[in-house]
Amino acid sequence: MPHSIQPIYFENAVGRITEHAAGYALVRYHPVKREPAELRALLTHLGNLLLRRSWQRILVDMQAMEPLSTPDKMLLMEEWYGGHILRPERLCTAYVLADNALTRLGIYELQQEARKHHCSDAFTTLEEAHAYLLTCAQP
Repeated sequence: MPHSIQPIYFENAVGRITEHAAGYALVRYHPVKREPAELRALLTHLGNLLLRRSWQRILVDMQAMEPLSTPDKMLLMEEWYGGHILRPERLCTAYVLADNALTRLGIYELQQEARKHHCSDAFTTLEEAHAYLLTCAQP
């Protein structure tokens, strides 16, 4: 279950990464404005965890997330989706939608790009996202 206790792999002002027993990384974004260096650090640690564990699955909990700024979007597009931050080539990502409508809109734009190269879908609950990830094959 997504609500079970998971070891914290990394945490900073932007969010927390935990290791789920089902074999995926769980990223929970904090309800704060993000600094590019903090977001880059979170994504770098996420990529490192995925590579270290040979995982390709990510559950991203955006429920409390603040809207993405233009620098946030650029960093995600260029560095995460662009492959500058080391991570597995193929990913399966389940997003739990943000409560904030502006955040959801910004994430929708990013998902369009992500779906060109990766499996991803959006859900309204952690349980739905967890179930989706269990259908994604690991290498």
